[in-house]
Parts: sequence; structure tokens; C-alpha cells
Amino acid sequence: MINSAEELAQYIEFTNLDNTANVEEMKAFFDKAKEYNFYSVVVHPHYVKLAKEELKDTDMKVVTVVDFPLGAGNTEGKIAEAKAAIADGADEIDMMANIPLIKQHEFHAVKEDIMAVKEAIGDHILKVIIENPLLTVDEKAGASAMCEAGGADYVKTSSGFNGNEQFYALMESLRIMKKNAPHKEIKAAGGINNYKLANNVIAAGVSKIGTSSGHLIMDQFQHVLDNQKVSPDQKTGPRLI
Repeated sequence: MINSAEELAQYIEFTNLDNTANVEEMKAFFDKAKEYNFYSVVVHPHYVKLAKEELKDTDMKVVTVVDFPLGAGNTEGKIAEAKAAIADGADEIDMMANIPLIKQHEFHAVKEDIMAVKEAIGDHILKVIIENPLLTVDEKAGASAMCEAGGADYVKTSSGFNGNEQFYALMESLRIMKKNAPHKEIKAAGGINNYKLANNVIAAGVSKIGTSSGHLIMDQFQHVLDNQKVSPDQKTGPRLI
């Protein structure tokens, strides 16, 4: 159970992956992030340097994406992209798994791809996006297992760019991921735009949430906290958003 706004904020990776956003819009996004002191911001590689500069007086991490959102690039390209992002100041990398290889059930090659990128970025955290909305149950299981075997730090549910899973499908995907990558953290992303859903995925074992609605989730959580401040004779409890 989340007990404070500060605790909830550390689950949230506040995301702006709009490829039409200009510098002023990104600066406004960073200002919003600073209001809530989220765990991190997630931006395109183009804005990593700007993010690092804008957030230099905060504890927030800068996360960027690699081979995003298609997940159809080669390993050498991913390595180059990840290394460049780290050189620009990225703290963590969210990398697309190789979706064609997963769909072809070439899981050993998926593992080799992950291992190569992880080796290239060293101690920096690597989250691997397996893109659950595109996968069968067996493919979700196989891809999650390869994240475990390949040395990724996190398995991530989706990019949010190839469809979102509805609630029960998402919960089932999280179960499959936990079962097949039992020693890895899980990041949930794609359509998590309200506090009730965020609270549910945290209860299901998620460690981080990628969302462009982080500020809305925080405001809804504050509303829940405010509703809990009731008089002793009130009979009914607070209602979630």
C-alpha cells in the first residue's frame, strides 16, 4: 500500500516521447516533473542533454529509449545508440527487444541481443521492452525468460506505441513476466493514466510505471488522501478515483 505522495512519486517514470515536442514544450515538461519529484523522466535521445541540464539540481534520473518503438533494429545499432545516450548523460536505458526474433521464437538470439547491450552500458540500468500487446502467451514467457538470462535489470510490458492491454490482459501479462523472470524488476507502461490502475499494477508487483500522466496520477492520489481525512463519526470510507 502506498502511504505518501513521496513514495508514489518514486514509482513513476514521467514520460514525454512526443517526437513533435519542441524545446519550450520539453522545458515545461521538466518543470512539471520537478513539481512532483518523480523517480525519473523518460525522453527521446534528442533531448537527453537538455533533460540532464534542466534536472541538474534534482535527484531525478534521465531515461531514454533505444530502437524505439519498432524493436526491429540490429544489435550493433542498439549498442551505438545506447552508448551515445549514456555519453549524453542518460542514467538508464529502455530498449526494445527484437520483436521479429521473438515472433520467430528465436529466443537464444533475443538473449544475445540483450546481453550485448547490457555489456555495452555496464552498470547503467537496462530495461527491456518486450511489447506484450503483440505477443502470444508463449512469446511473452520466452521473451521474459530471455530478459532474465540476458542480464537485463527490468522487463518492461510495452512501449505504449503498439496498442495497450486491457486490465485483465495486463494483469495476466504481469503474472507471466514474474513467473518467467523471477529475479528481475518489472516496469509497466502503456495506458496507465489514473491512480486506480497505477495502484493495481503496484499491488501486482511492479517496481516502476512509465506514464505521461504522472501528474494526473499524483493529483488523484492526493484526492484519495484528502478524502481519508474524515471525522470519526463518518460511516463510509474513501472511494478510489
